[in-house]
Amino acid sequence: MQDELPLSEAAAETTAAARREVAAVLSGDDARLLVIVGPCSIHDPAAALDYAAQLKELRAELADDLLIVMRVYFEKRHDRGLERPDQRPASR
Repeated sequence: MQDELPLSEAAAETTAAARREVAAVLSGDDARLLVIVGPCSIHDPAAALDYAAQLKELRAELADDLLIVMRVYFEKRHDRGLERPDQRPASR
């Protein structure tokens, strides 16, 4: 997948900066509250992009007090088995 969708320099820097911010909060160097939000997993990429855009605005608005980080799984397998129709062998 990394060959098909290489990470841009901007995306890599965004990820690295977020990791530095999280590390600063966890070490006590940053007094903000760390807030990790979902969705648990993505099934609708368009909805996920809309959610991320809204969250980005909220993150900026509350940045003085909160470090908001979006955490999500792609194609997450649940304990009960394969949840998405395209993950079920019969639907392939």
